[in-house]
Amino acid sequence: MYYFLPLIFIVLILVFLVNNRKSKQSTDVEVYNKALKAIIDNNHERAFQILKDLIKKDSNNTEAYLLLGNLLRDRNINKAIRIHQSIIVRPGLSKQMKIQIHQALGLDYLEVGNTIRSEDEFKKIIELDSKNIWALTMLKNICIDNQSWDKALDLEKKLIKHQSKSKNEESMLNYFIAMDYKEKDNQKNYINFLERSVLSEHVYHESYLELAKVYQKKGEIDLAIKNLILFADKEPNASVKTFKDIENMLFEENRFNEMEELYEGILSNMFHKYVFNRLIDIYLEKNDEDAARELVEKFAKQHEESYIIKLNQIKLDTDNIELRKSLSEVCYSVTLNENNN
Repeated sequence: MYYFLPLIFIVLILVFLVNNRKSKQSTDVEVYNKALKAIIDNNHERAFQILKDLIKKDSNNTEAYLLLGNLLRDRNINKAIRIHQSIIVRPGLSKQMKIQIHQALGLDYLEVGNTIRSEDEFKKIIELDSKNIWALTMLKNICIDNQSWDKALDLEKKLIKHQSKSKNEESMLNYFIAMDYKEKDNQKNYINFLERSVLSEHVYHESYLELAKVYQKKGEIDLAIKNLILFADKEPNASVKTFKDIENMLFEENRFNEMEELYEGILSNMFHKYVFNRLIDIYLEKNDEDAARELVEKFAKQHEESYIIKLNQIKLDTDNIELRKSLSEVCYSVTLNENNN
């Protein structure tokens, strides 16, 4: 899944190369550009024929051979490999052309499932250009597939260093290193890499959840809750279950009275349907109907179409305890269903 490189992207690079090379035969360049246009137009058969004719006319046309090999990757991978292997040994190749051929060979080997050979080709690109983002990314993705988390992390750090806009998987890789140490029963490194993970600029959400388990086991409930809230913010679809876990945690610690302040803090930053519904119930359990009405009025203006708010308005208009419980259960079912979908 990590190795897909659009043919159009390769074409655009080759357009630059062919139009900037020194050639005595300008007509060859024009013919080559026709092949490129055919590929862009998704007419691969025409491009294939143009390239074959061009190679018959000029067997030294490396760019034509390279593109022909790329076109053959889907239809005759073994022939594509032979073509790319034959042109990489040609004398006088420019640095950029060597990079393009190693790139093509790397993709060829991936096509046949030979990740060892493809990794060798991508490393040759790095030898020519240590800051090559494409090759670094491909090498990192191979490490991820092989679960070589330490190597993948090193490559991710190079990517972050060399490019201004990185997908930034540093946090995710630290998480998987942590989980690897967990399986090895190395508690110290397990926690250490989890803590590194949550310090990243773009935090991998599972790290918050795992770290919350660590703190809960150590009896550091406040830190566990803090990480669970951060997890709920990063993973909205799991937020209802997460908030219920927090409630259970506080209940077991005889600290359930802290839920009110906790939920008030969450609602001061955002509207969360489950939290809203639960806070209304907490207010009603305390017979603080004024606070409940104030909360409904506050969010009714912002979320006029919300069924949760409308159901809670009905809840406040009745003194029937059983009806209130039923309405709360309906609200919970609605929010849970929305999260799961």
